[in-house]
Amino acid sequence: MTLIDQISEISHKASEKFSGLSERQLNWKPEPAKWSIAQCLDHLIVSNKNYYPAFEKLISHSYRLLFLQKLNPFKKIAGPLMIKYMGSEGKKTFKSPKAFEPSSSNINAGIVTEFINHQEEMKKYYQRLGQLDTKNLIMASPVSGLITYTLADGMELLAVHEKRHLKQAENVLNHPNFPN
Repeated sequence: MTLIDQISEISHKASEKFSGLSERQLNWKPEPAKWSIAQCLDHLIVSNKNYYPAFEKLISHSYRLLFLQKLNPFKKIAGPLMIKYMGSEGKKTFKSPKAFEPSSSNINAGIVTEFINHQEEMKKYYQRLGQLDTKNLIMASPVSGLITYTLADGMELLAVHEKRHLKQAENVLNHPNFPN
């Protein structure tokens, strides 16, 4: 399955499972420190958009790594490690970087439609990026310029990250105390 197919599948699942929920249900949290369904979707929009400036520069062939980023000896292994640990099967939880945190804890019910529209935008980026040498182009993480990986790994990382948080949102939906 291609990454674009994976994004389409995530969109379909999100629409199918969350479109009929009320604003109250979308914002319900199983615990105060846990995220709601709306926050999971908002987090994906926020975190993905942090990659857009780099994507634009890569597409326009104006992306430049800093000297130390070019020398990074871990650029071919950082991506696969992050994919493994951040993917949907990853058991360990991570604190989201500030730049990737959801906008708020009370998000309007339009978040599901916003997420579906965002996914269409992601697919357009992936179509354009797919025309590049994704396995050899190196990009820096928007979280830390010290972390570099191939464009292919960056794109896969976003897809597995989406699967992880879709699963998290589904767990909220399936929680025994989820409001009817």
